[in-house]
Amino acid sequence: MEQSQAVTHSGHICPNSEPMCIEVQPNSRMKEKSKNAARSRREKENTEFLELAKLLPLPSAITSQLDKASIIRLTTSYLKMRQLFPNGLGDAWGASPPPSNAREATIRELGSHLLQTLDGFIFVVAPDGKIMYISETASVHLGLSQVELTGNSMFEYIHPSDHEEMTSVLTLHQPLPHHVIGQEIEVERAFFIRMKCVLAKRNAGLTTGGFKVIHCSGYLKVKQYPLENGAYDACYQNVGLVAVGHSLPASAITEIKLHCNMFMFRASLDLKLIFLDARVSQLTGYEPQDLIEKTLYHYIHSSDMMHMRYSHTVLLFKGQVTTKYYRFLAKDGGWVWMQSYATIVHNSRSSRPHCIVSVNYVLSEHEEKDLMLVANGADERNGDISAASGCRGVVTPVSSSIVEEQVPPPAPAYHAHLHQHPEVYHPPAYNTPDGYNDSPLVYTPPDVYYSNTSSVSYIPDSCLGRPYSSSSCSSGEDPPSCSYTGPHHPPTPPTYTSVIVDSQHYVNEFVH
Repeated sequence: MEQSQAVTHSGHICPNSEPMCIEVQPNSRMKEKSKNAARSRREKENTEFLELAKLLPLPSAITSQLDKASIIRLTTSYLKMRQLFPNGLGDAWGASPPPSNAREATIRELGSHLLQTLDGFIFVVAPDGKIMYISETASVHLGLSQVELTGNSMFEYIHPSDHEEMTSVLTLHQPLPHHVIGQEIEVERAFFIRMKCVLAKRNAGLTTGGFKVIHCSGYLKVKQYPLENGAYDACYQNVGLVAVGHSLPASAITEIKLHCNMFMFRASLDLKLIFLDARVSQLTGYEPQDLIEKTLYHYIHSSDMMHMRYSHTVLLFKGQVTTKYYRFLAKDGGWVWMQSYATIVHNSRSSRPHCIVSVNYVLSEHEEKDLMLVANGADERNGDISAASGCRGVVTPVSSSIVEEQVPPPAPAYHAHLHQHPEVYHPPAYNTPDGYNDSPLVYTPPDVYYSNTSSVSYIPDSCLGRPYSSSSCSSGEDPPSCSYTGPHHPPTPPTYTSVIVDSQHYVNEFVH
């Protein structure tokens, strides 16, 4: 009887084996062929990704270091931006052919410097919160690179308590103003959010818990599409938020010099004034002792009251704010237009919120000097004039004879039946030193419209320091002097005051 034989994978015959037991392994040639095919696919894929990365409008030093996931993320964001701004991103796929004329070359050169002079960063966010674009200057303010931020969710980089507010900003609220069908609509947006900051402490500016307050202003871009029902009906599509972000204060400012159109004050958390710079006398007519222990709300035009209240609330919960333009009532009648940058500072020992420090920019000369505050018990005839003046009873036009007979009191007193002060906001009790940062409340700006006023007459530019500007009074002129001769304060020499706010929100004041 023949012995059964088996053939192994090496070709050897195995005697005395079980009948019909044949061991056959995959051919080594087939395995090698499969490996080569996979290697070829990977090489082709890598080549395609490298070519795709080269098409991105980024320097080659950056694109050569990107992984596949980053390339896909950046490409998707770039295609969305091309759809949103088909004519606003330069030539297709980031190509930059030589300019056709000298004027175009000048415009391109100017555009390259705009971001550097902006002292901020530009960003575009989709309705779902994805960052479609952010300028490279974001790294200066946040320490986060453009490549890291682009394509990721905005909500990953903002304070958890600001998520609901950011959602509200990205939401298109109805009804919209009427526009010609087919036109694009820009819905204005201005808000304050706390964004993650990973800069070193010496470069980060004012931060709390690793977050930095950013003042954002821009617009929602809305497209209209006509409906078949009629020529006057349309549907709206929210395509994204375009905004500019600024640090508070500007990142380049470490020492704020108070120029001739600026003054500072310290106040308690409910805006009761504690200390005022002597320059307030020159700019508003009030001596500092006239305003001490008074609330700031008593000196703000009633039409601007709700905007100031909103800014106050933002300040309490986020630590910093820049107010809108508002009218500060002058002692001798009328008002001056102002804007304030305020910061909550902390006690150096307990690290608890201690007080508010505000730097105030006076942006106009005295306006409506013939309008005076209505004193308690004033003639009802003045009240009738006030109602007709459109100033909601805060100020009334009076003649010089009335001024001689009825001298206004040092502090403004309002007509009882014409104007009622809003209740002064008292901040909540904080359980932790940074408790004011943890509130989930969301605040939206009030829909209050300004009354018609005359045009603003500005102080000459040679003596006007704009908010967050390094401009100052010309060195060829004499520095501003404050004629302050109160009984408890000596005259102030013609110098300037510097307010230094360090990264821990502690404030030092120096008079030079």
